[in-house]
Order: sequence, then C-alpha cells, then structure tokens
Amino acid sequence: MIPAIRIQDHEGVPVASLEGEVDIANASDVRDQLLALLSHRPLGLIVDLSGVTFFDSRGVHVMLELAERMHARNQQLRLVVPDTNMIKRVLQLTHLDSIVPLDASVEDAAAQMELQR
Repeated sequence: MIPAIRIQDHEGVPVASLEGEVDIANASDVRDQLLALLSHRPLGLIVDLSGVTFFDSRGVHVMLELAERMHARNQQLRLVVPDTNMIKRVLQLTHLDSIVPLDASVEDAAAQMELQR
C-alpha cells in the first residue's frame, strides 16, 4: 500500500507529508511522487516523515536519490523527523542524517532552509 502523501506549501516551499509505511513494496511509488514535486523553486523540498511508522532500506535509498537529484539542481532537501519518531534511529544508523539534514518540525526545516539561502 502506498503511504498517504499530503502536499502543502509552507512559505513558498513545498512540504510533502508522508503517513504510514515506506518499504520495498511502495518505495518506487513514493519516489515517483516525490520526484514529481521537484520544481524550479530555488529553495527545495521538505519531506515530513513525522507520520511514518516504518522505513526500510528502500526508503533510505529513495531519500538518497532525491538528495542527489536536488543537490545537482542546487536545491535543498530537509527531512522532518521528531526525536520521538522510531524511524529516526534508522536514519541515524544508515548515516542518512549526515547527508540530509533532519529537523524536528516543518517550521524548523523552513527556517533552516531560509538561512541556507
């Protein structure tokens, strides 16, 4: 099953909020939906993983690919993962957090993105 992806705009930055599980069964669909959000907006994309309950290696791969593509476009990718979310440990163990910044809230991610402008 594809996780629910809700798209919002936060001060001119698209925010993709995912809910549910991201795993081998749906990672390519998640990837396609997130890649479709890439635009020519100068700042980039915030992916809110607060509502994600399971995140396997395919999910990590999707975020790495997204980060590479955005870096090539001089855009930022920030992930929102609250400290209490269980998937934060997965992101730390895979060192994804050393490649893509993690923020505790969408507001924090947007503020950091603006500072990097």
